[in-house]
Amino acid sequence: MDISSMITFTPLAEPQEDDHKLPWDEANFSQRMLHQHLSQDNDWASRRQPVIDQHITWISSQLPPEARILDLGCGPGLYTLPLARMGYQCTGVDFSPASIAYARRQERHEALDITYVHQDMRHFSPAQPFDFIMMTFGELNTFSVAEVRHLLRQCAQWLVPGGKLLIEVHTFDEVKRQGQAAPGWQRCPQGLFLAEPHLLLTENEWDDATSTSLTRYWAIDHNGKVTRFGSQMSAWQEQTGVQWLEESGFHDIQRLPVSAWSVSDTFAGKLYPLLATRT
Repeated sequence: MDISSMITFTPLAEPQEDDHKLPWDEANFSQRMLHQHLSQDNDWASRRQPVIDQHITWISSQLPPEARILDLGCGPGLYTLPLARMGYQCTGVDFSPASIAYARRQERHEALDITYVHQDMRHFSPAQPFDFIMMTFGELNTFSVAEVRHLLRQCAQWLVPGGKLLIEVHTFDEVKRQGQAAPGWQRCPQGLFLAEPHLLLTENEWDDATSTSLTRYWAIDHNGKVTRFGSQMSAWQEQTGVQWLEESGFHDIQRLPVSAWSVSDTFAGKLYPLLATRT
């Protein structure tokens, strides 16, 4: 695509293929994303270490030694590695080849026994049940409502009776805010979307009928070549999510307090953690 095509681009009523997701499984993109996961300069891709440490402390206070833990969307193993050091039996699933490769290198370096699966979590099928499943950082919102409800049912099947599911969900207002945000330009000497310096135009749409937000990213290199990426998010009210959890086979559903599970200052009021117990 060139700049002329970008200028005359007319969004269709239904999102196009490039609008649905970022290329998490593309080798070069995932390598650049890994750099963002490991950075301590910001927490837009992963939490900074002090917040992760608080989460690890809370998880270990809830589970007996050698409990089986599943981290869906594990990234480079920022949770599975310290939990495995403590004796937990950990499995991590992620779509990013660079993140999984990094996590496996760390596992081998420390001679730990962590199972890492490079796979879309929607297609994951474990051989054994777990005591605790976590899906953090609003990962659920990146899927359609139908996919979210399917994943919740799957998680219930993957847990032992009395097992716990912890999810972090974007608030309805935050997803809507993102979909209604004004367009903007950035100069990117280094960036996620292209390896070389580029200009980045970000545009957003909010669909009130489906409660979804769509963000389009237009990356323009020094030759004027345009590459388009997209990211779509679903929004639902907290009580709706609680209802879905109950229908999936969970009870004792509670929002964790900040003292137990901080979402970090950056995401305060934008993300919330829900803990549910499998019936």
